[in-house]
Amino acid sequence: MSTIKRGAAALAVLCAAAACAPAGGVSTGPGEGGRIAVGQRLTGRLSSANPSALEHGPFRAYRFTATKGQRLIATMESGDFDTFLTVARMIGPVMETVKSDDDGGEDTNSRVRFVAPESGSYLLIAQSLPEDGAGSYTVALNPAPASVASTVPLALGQRVTGSITDTDEVEEDTERPYDTYTFRGRAGQRLTVKMESEGFDTYVDLGRMENGAFKSLASDDDGAGEGTNSRLRYVIPTDGDYVIHAAGFGSDALGEYIISMEERPQVARAAQALRSGVTATGALDEDDEVLEADNSFFDSWTYAGRAGEQIKITMSSEAFDTYVVIGRMVNGEFEEVAKMDDGGEGTDTLLEVTLPADGEYVIRANSYQSGQTGDYTLRVDSSRDR
Repeated sequence: MSTIKRGAAALAVLCAAAACAPAGGVSTGPGEGGRIAVGQRLTGRLSSANPSALEHGPFRAYRFTATKGQRLIATMESGDFDTFLTVARMIGPVMETVKSDDDGGEDTNSRVRFVAPESGSYLLIAQSLPEDGAGSYTVALNPAPASVASTVPLALGQRVTGSITDTDEVEEDTERPYDTYTFRGRAGQRLTVKMESEGFDTYVDLGRMENGAFKSLASDDDGAGEGTNSRLRYVIPTDGDYVIHAAGFGSDALGEYIISMEERPQVARAAQALRSGVTATGALDEDDEVLEADNSFFDSWTYAGRAGEQIKITMSSEAFDTYVVIGRMVNGEFEEVAKMDDGGEGTDTLLEVTLPADGEYVIRANSYQSGQTGDYTLRVDSSRDR
């Protein structure tokens, strides 16, 4: 929800509509549409005689009552102008917008699907999107269809056709309707989940169920590159059951889609040696190792250091935000000595460290965020060369 403060004149009209609108849908003023009940459909007409507000054209405001958590769908249709529909409530002199929509319905009609945040009185503001819009319209307020929970197993290599509908379960925070898919994952498994649709902007969320609630581990909107399809790359941290929510990026996204899941092979790559004063080039890609902490890709480089040696590690990339970690391998485990995100120009990294002991050090050329790939350069400058 967003709070929007408007002009005093428009607010006065809206306040009057909220507080004084009569029963039965009978208008008593140019901006008052009356009351509308859940399950009711009303007709009206807008013209220059109606007040304008909210940076759009003329409007009429209808009052209705809702209870907290009630799921409703409001629609506005007109063959004469492009509609704009807002669900709001008045808190003193301030209008709090619950949700608004321009073309969520067919053609230029509006459709708002929402969950009432509190019990009380609300406004349904039927409006013209253009400032000079005029003509007849209809508004309706109906209960959203009851949600039907369903869970579909998703296997590797399988392409499943699904559909986001009004009867799907809805995420509480985002109000996105979603379908649920499950699979059994194993530690270290490198997966790519794709979701494609020609009808809406897709969104994929992968997680696990904890204490009966979904906990997101990784998500993706437009990772497939061109268009609005999703591609989520993730490395499974532990054996167990996992859940995928297939949804649209917007809460009103409905329609058919295709979802699939594939396993990526891991390519074994030996660490490359770095010499002081020499700039090396590398690239992060989907076949690289992944940090368990955040599922980000990294390359390993080695450097032969001495106790008390002061070195500067510089990592640069035009493709991603760089991140550098230096450490040592002790009994087969990586022990961190120092790390740095930025320090260089822009999002490049400059890490300065004094080495604690003689021996071989491991430098991890990493990205700041998971899923980032691309070319980079890496360089070590040592106090021994001064």
